[in-house]
Amino acid sequence: MTQNIPYKKTILFSALALTVASSAYAQSNDDIGEVEVIQVTADISQRKLSELPTSALVIDQSTINSRKARHLQDLIATTPNLNFSAGASRGKYIQIRGIGERSQFAEPINPSVGLLLDDIDISGIGSLATIFDAQQVEVLSGPQSVATGMNSLGGIVKIVSNKPTDTLYAKVSAGIAQYGEYRLSGVYSNSLNDSVNARVAIQNTQADGFVKNEFLGRDDTNGIDETSASALFNVSVAKDTQLDINFYHFDIANGYDAFSLDNDNVTQSDAPGFDNADATAASIKLSHDFASHSFQASIYSVDVDTGYAYDEDWTYTGFHPFGYTSFDQYDREILRQGLDLKFASSNSSSEANYLLGASITNQEEDLARFYTYADADYFSSYTPSTMAIYGQYVYPASAKMNVTFAARAENFEADFNDSDAFVARIDDNLFAGVLSVDYDLGGNFVFASISRGYKAGGFNIDPRLSEENKSFDPEYNMNYEAGIKGSAFDNMANINLTFFYMKRDDAQVDDFVTFLESDENGQVITSFTDAIGNSGKGVNQGIELATTWNLSDAWLMQFNAGYLDATISDYTQLDGTFIDKREQAQAPKYTAYVSSSFDINEQFTWFIDANIKDDHRFSNGHDERSPFTVVVNTELTYSASSYSVQLWVKNVFDRDIYTRGFGGFSNDPRDEYAFVEPYYQFGQERQVGLSFSYTWE
Repeated sequence: MTQNIPYKKTILFSALALTVASSAYAQSNDDIGEVEVIQVTADISQRKLSELPTSALVIDQSTINSRKARHLQDLIATTPNLNFSAGASRGKYIQIRGIGERSQFAEPINPSVGLLLDDIDISGIGSLATIFDAQQVEVLSGPQSVATGMNSLGGIVKIVSNKPTDTLYAKVSAGIAQYGEYRLSGVYSNSLNDSVNARVAIQNTQADGFVKNEFLGRDDTNGIDETSASALFNVSVAKDTQLDINFYHFDIANGYDAFSLDNDNVTQSDAPGFDNADATAASIKLSHDFASHSFQASIYSVDVDTGYAYDEDWTYTGFHPFGYTSFDQYDREILRQGLDLKFASSNSSSEANYLLGASITNQEEDLARFYTYADADYFSSYTPSTMAIYGQYVYPASAKMNVTFAARAENFEADFNDSDAFVARIDDNLFAGVLSVDYDLGGNFVFASISRGYKAGGFNIDPRLSEENKSFDPEYNMNYEAGIKGSAFDNMANINLTFFYMKRDDAQVDDFVTFLESDENGQVITSFTDAIGNSGKGVNQGIELATTWNLSDAWLMQFNAGYLDATISDYTQLDGTFIDKREQAQAPKYTAYVSSSFDINEQFTWFIDANIKDDHRFSNGHDERSPFTVVVNTELTYSASSYSVQLWVKNVFDRDIYTRGFGGFSNDPRDEYAFVEPYYQFGQERQVGLSFSYTWE
């Protein structure tokens, strides 16, 4: 694998140079032309992106389309300091600034990164993050606990659907690509009568994947089969009253056969795994405007059945005399419901404004695990719930300066019991707050903020763990930010720059321990368990830069870059090793995204982009690393009045993309499990495809 290492040394310097240049050429308010107003719906008061005093990035519809995004994992590389890990059919586990889970097996987890689909909380259910008929994807970095509570210690990712229209809009799209990929989608939006607008969308994606199962003679055991559908309704109940009613359905039937003994995407499994989800979700939101106030009430419910399984030995029975045969399966039933109420003033920007809110969430999560070497099938029940009140007060200290105070108080309760007679209960009172100041420099917006986020404590369930490792404490995160947003070079460039320093107290650290056991025949069985502990502290600090460049009427470029220095200190691993200080997992020091969209003429547009990611640790429990990578994608689009055709190539130079890695053990019977080896899961290989769409409006 040939990577160009010197590039990683220039990312931060390029970002700083760009910032210095933009500051020198910043324009006055009179020179700023008409720009698109982007609303950030994940913010507590849904402010404009240009007026939001925090690090935020909005991935628009054109970027979604150009990257041929089928799932959130296809968009993560566009955002500074955003990463993901797989260990499943998709990159279901998100990390923002190095904070976030990397897997889930039998243990219950409270997610560190909030994942929202419109008004529905799907945190921890990343398989539902399929991208279809999306208006935008919002990423808010840093603790957002005031807005959404305990699931957003690291930040929020929100998928925002296109809204129903009052005039006809319809679109059909189809695509075909190498590795057996097919995609078909359709959208219809229109008014049903004078007071009701509706939008219906459906998408199916199928692909064989990039793995060949040599034993079974198949190339689809790690394949994709995903169907997503939605029906959205906007109802004008009265002049000042709106009702949004949304329905969603997901049928995910993906394969999971990703790991091979020789790290070559050629597996020997006789029982390939799967990664499934069958989900139905709905939400209702009532909005009413008074003379100087507004009221909003929203309720949602999501019901998900998931199935996750893998061939633990990665081979077939009889592969080698020293081999073993094992299969591990996890079936979950999740029912999550939430209610949120908001009452806010709607004064002019020159007057003080406030917002008061309350929320309740309840969840039931039942697990059934079927494992070859377990004495009996395993069952557990986990029932977390929260009650919270929150508020925000924006005080205009002057015509150009605002001071914002926000806080949230939340009670988290959870009960757990399982078939091993383990019973536990958590009752935590958690508090978050934000203090920010923003100032209008005349076309540029500067801000500084202090925020506190939290994540509830929990427990580890494996009976082989010691008593001291059976539970862990809540984590708190103090975040300090300063940044600037604005225009430069006669409005040619838009700049969003943030410096941050986060101090994590009792940082929750995911670790794993490997067990070597023997079956009744004396064969060695390798098994492992995940467990979470608390380190003394963690520090996550760095820079995030997002820019767009209108170089001409025909040429648009983006340059986004992130620098991250993330460490944990004073931590004892499950194997007893004391860590004085070490970099956090899934936290590359440098990330960057560069894209260019050029209109060759009225019909043809050429798009090319590159994702750059520094090397980084896969896990806190071993030393294996993902290498530095540069991945290039490109697309040529032909557009006519009602239709368009795209010829695209993903991963043009066929780089190895590492999406998960393990180390610290051997799973290879050919060397009698005697040598510790690394094992990797790989992502997108080079792929050529053709897409077509036709629009009526």
